[in-house]
Amino acid sequence: AAGIEEVAIDEEAKEVKVTHGGLAGAGVGAGMCRGMGEGVKYVDVLEVGGGSKEGKATVVTPKYEKLVIGIDDTDVKDAGATWTMAHNIGLQLKEEGFEYLDHIIVQLFPHNPHKTQNCVSIALTFAVMEEDKDKLISRLIEILEHDTLSDKTAIAILEGIGIPPELREYAMATKTGMMDVETAEKLAEELDIPLIAVTGDQGKVGALAALGLHDDVDEAVKVYY
Repeated sequence: AAGIEEVAIDEEAKEVKVTHGGLAGAGVGAGMCRGMGEGVKYVDVLEVGGGSKEGKATVVTPKYEKLVIGIDDTDVKDAGATWTMAHNIGLQLKEEGFEYLDHIIVQLFPHNPHKTQNCVSIALTFAVMEEDKDKLISRLIEILEHDTLSDKTAIAILEGIGIPPELREYAMATKTGMMDVETAEKLAEELDIPLIAVTGDQGKVGALAALGLHDDVDEAVKVYY
């Protein structure tokens, strides 16, 4: 049997090191097999092991950070779809070398008079090197400015793994009732979340809401009539 013995982050080298251990060849085997995965920098065999001896191997990958970008209001009544445009942007950024991980559709209040059709916003999740964050965000905005059909397009940006409780509460309120731009802007400022009008302010409401439910697919797609 083999298992993970240690996970360490080397801040100086900007690497994540996962050490696998196991009797006989299991620890080294686990490390070497995982070391064949895409994106692995190298594998460091610490103990060869064999027989009743424990073997250890460390799989080393680059240290990425989680970046979630909420997007809303890219379409108009008779053309476009925010969920499609957002996914296409994610794919384009992947082709340009960024790690595009996920695309979540967040259903918002279906009776909103500002909606075009289905009233959804989108959360795109990326894994990004710290030094590439600004480049990714700038490039996404550039593509949006070129491709959006709406004069109300906006984005919101969440860094890291955790979701503030206030952000989830805001997302739920936006799913179940009307929400205004001023409330979105106030909360974003309190939580230090960049809220950017790409072509207009109205999209800020849904873009911020998308961040609050990007890790809960079942709730994200639920419709409240």
